[in-house]
Amino acid sequence: MLSSTSPPDAGSARDAPETERLVAAAVRLAGTLPATRPTLAVVRGWNRGDRERARLLRARLAEHGIRTTELSPAPEAGERGGQDRGIRGPAVDLLVHAGGPQPEQAMRAAALWQLPLLIDRPAGRSGGELNAFAGHRSPVIGIHLPAGGFGVAVREIVLVSLQPHPGNARLILDNEKITAPGDRPLRITLTDQGLLEARGHSFGRRRIRRLRFERAWGTYRLDVDGAPARDVRAPLRIEALSGRLHLLHP
Repeated sequence: MLSSTSPPDAGSARDAPETERLVAAAVRLAGTLPATRPTLAVVRGWNRGDRERARLLRARLAEHGIRTTELSPAPEAGERGGQDRGIRGPAVDLLVHAGGPQPEQAMRAAALWQLPLLIDRPAGRSGGELNAFAGHRSPVIGIHLPAGGFGVAVREIVLVSLQPHPGNARLILDNEKITAPGDRPLRITLTDQGLLEARGHSFGRRRIRRLRFERAWGTYRLDVDGAPARDVRAPLRIEALSGRLHLLHP
């Protein structure tokens, strides 16, 4: 995760009226945080549009006397994170998503570091009053990797074998041990009830709280929220983490 603390240019910040609801919510939230002078981290992507949105947002917040920093890109599976994972998150009090096509990156950062995230409402849902916001907590998928690595997914993960003939893998679904063909993708999603839903060729769909993937030969590709994240080897431990993602919507 790279950061930038250079002061933003306020020149054209007022030319982006779509940021006003987000700015108003961020200003109000900053006043409720326990720190005397809180720092907000604007999470953005890499492209030009992402950088411009972040610059405008930081400029508007600076006009309100709010200190900000800039973070990009979001952490991916395999990074350690959070107070219980052996590494410090950024020294900030609130994450603010600058917008863009991949909000899952900002959500994974928030869940990994256990920091609240102010983010636009999902498409199709209208915002509230200008100075109002709504919050809720959501489950995520926790991924415990070999050698202590840890990652999260907010929607789904898929394990795909990179070997032509990997043989069988052993799965432990909660407390039940089963064998599954290692050459078939294993997909794990979250249900509305905060459970894992594992889908495999040999056992169909199963709703569980935790899963262990072991005794699988060779290397597997771990896809997180629809994108390849890294290559992994067994064993992996996967669990539903209730309320780990704290979202705030203007």
